[in-house]
Amino acid sequence: MSYLSVALTAGGLLVVAYRMGRVHAAWHEVHAAKHGVRQNRRVAWAHTARLAAGIAVTLTGLLVAGFELALLR
Repeated sequence: MSYLSVALTAGGLLVVAYRMGRVHAAWHEVHAAKHGVRQNRRVAWAHTARLAAGIAVTLTGLLVAGFELALLR
C-alpha cells in the first residue's frame, strides 16, 4: 500500500510541476508577443517614414522638372 501512495504522490508532483511550468512558459510567451508587437510596430513606422520620404523626394523632383519644362516653352 505504501508503494502505491508513493507512486501517486510522485505522479501528482510531476503533474503539478508540469502545469506550473506551462503557466510560467505561457506568461513568457505573452510577454514576448507583446514585445514583438511593439518591435513590429516600430519597424512598420520606420518603413512608412522611408516610403513617405521617398515619395516626397520623387514628387518634388517631378514638380521641379515640370516647372522647368514649363519655363522652357
